[in-house]
Amino acid sequence: MEPNEDYVAVEEHAPTQHGMLVVWGQFAQEIGLLDHLARIPIRQKKFRHSATDKLTEFAVGLLSGIGFLTDLTEDPAPICKDTEVAVAWRLGPLAEATGVSRTLRACDTGVVAVLRTALDCVSRPFLGAAVADLRLGRRALLLDADLTGRPVSSTSHTFPGAAFGHMDGEVRLGYQLAQICLQTRLFGRQWLSARHHPGDTVSGPCLLQLIEDAEERMGCHPRRRVELAAQRLAERQGAHRELERLVGEAEERVKQETHRAADLAARIEAGQREIGALEADPRSTHQAEAPRGDLNRCRGQVAVWEAQMPRARERVGRAQRVLERQRRCLEASNAQCARLAARHKQLMEQNSGQSHWPQCILRMDAGFSSGENLTAAIELGYDIDTKSGNAGLVNALKAKAAAEGERWVQAGKNAEMVAWNAYRISTCPYTLAVGLERFHTPQRVLYAALLRYRDEAPGADTSQGLQAWFRDYNGRQTIEAGNKEEKTTFKVQRLMSHSPAGIEIQALLTVFLANFVRWADVWVQPRVEYSTPRFDRAMESPNRLVRIAANSPAVVDRQGGAMLVRFGLLSSYTNVTIRLSTGPWRQLSLPLFEQDHICDPEAK
Repeated sequence: MEPNEDYVAVEEHAPTQHGMLVVWGQFAQEIGLLDHLARIPIRQKKFRHSATDKLTEFAVGLLSGIGFLTDLTEDPAPICKDTEVAVAWRLGPLAEATGVSRTLRACDTGVVAVLRTALDCVSRPFLGAAVADLRLGRRALLLDADLTGRPVSSTSHTFPGAAFGHMDGEVRLGYQLAQICLQTRLFGRQWLSARHHPGDTVSGPCLLQLIEDAEERMGCHPRRRVELAAQRLAERQGAHRELERLVGEAEERVKQETHRAADLAARIEAGQREIGALEADPRSTHQAEAPRGDLNRCRGQVAVWEAQMPRARERVGRAQRVLERQRRCLEASNAQCARLAARHKQLMEQNSGQSHWPQCILRMDAGFSSGENLTAAIELGYDIDTKSGNAGLVNALKAKAAAEGERWVQAGKNAEMVAWNAYRISTCPYTLAVGLERFHTPQRVLYAALLRYRDEAPGADTSQGLQAWFRDYNGRQTIEAGNKEEKTTFKVQRLMSHSPAGIEIQALLTVFLANFVRWADVWVQPRVEYSTPRFDRAMESPNRLVRIAANSPAVVDRQGGAMLVRFGLLSSYTNVTIRLSTGPWRQLSLPLFEQDHICDPEAK
């Protein structure tokens, strides 16, 4: 009798080359991740392996830090040969890399949308707990936004939608990944959104989408500053009324100039009739002095009027052009008033839908700090910390500091700052605090401009305030560290599929798994029966967990109904033991959250 290909035998004492993957597989079962992945609708016929199983295998591979999709099959200890990993992740015999690649090619935008919803559902209780912890502690929600490159070979023609853009200081072919993360006390850095874009995408247009995603994931938002939106709307309406007055004046001017031109044309026509009548008078042919003089005078007057006619037509045309220009401005102003009114109404509705508002601080690099983005983020209620990419602003601040004799304050090891609390840039209607940084390097002195918005003056005129400001903005190195983690630990910059959906799926799973590893720590720690200092340090480092622990040999013991994972002698964590079950081997419940909070991805 042929064995069932979907069945994987469970041994009482079984080796594995991926000890931490087995542990994480049990955690994935408990939080409902595997149930959600099993319901992803991928249109691919099953032969030996189901499409959802291969999608799950791809996630497991990313969790082990594979650099290329072929590592699933060709790694020194390939995952596709590890039976215990298959058991832990509720899979049948694992597929080879070519099968996983075909599944990624079979995915489309619908699969990506369902997967995004499913991962959001799994993430919701953890993010909810992290946000609740911050809010109960009356701490600000600190968000960081960034854009990171995913380059491909500059000669490649097989990556759809790839475009040349700035990536890591160079112009390269590839894609951009717009991301936003939240700093939490429970789980550290938590990614809230990752959006895949062509390589020539600039930061600015991505920001509002990231903010919208973040608010949906967090389940809350700051108090909308409706008073600022109302103020901007009132100013726009005042300017609109002035445009209406100017249009009225331009219309009156066109009427006057048209009337003058028409009157001049009528006089020319009447003069020409009079000339005709005088020329028909018999006396003019006999050199009669009076008729002859009238004829010459009339001809001279008509000649003067005809000479004036081009200028009259030019004045009519000029008045009409002014009127058309003013009408276009009025139409644009009318549309802008409508947009501002709709935005004001939307902000008021959003405020009415939430009674308690957290303080939210948004840190972003210079690429996001356009005037439009600053205006929108301020009205959405965010406190802003960013840097300006405008060289003109830096030069203006340097001149201002020199003219006012500002005293530089030591803000960092090789950095000094001066600042002004109330400063208005041309692209933003709201006053900002601006700081001018001066960095001393061996080659030269460098300058940069920081921008900050707070409802109250940030104290930028004190040395302590400047030092705190400098420290706060440079704290966004956390997202830079997150980008580095994605590239070095999860290899997000190495695209493992050439299909558009496959590329997006890799990005979605990468940011989810970066969060997953941190959630698992809370679950794993009380289950560690025997540890070592080296493993304790690894538990604080997702990089070590993925690169080392997830690829370390271990033994899975199932005796007396208990299940333990014990790392082997050839592992860096020899004899470290994690107890996954104490009774009959069964599905465990996650103590942090109830399973009822996990929603169906299709129910959103």
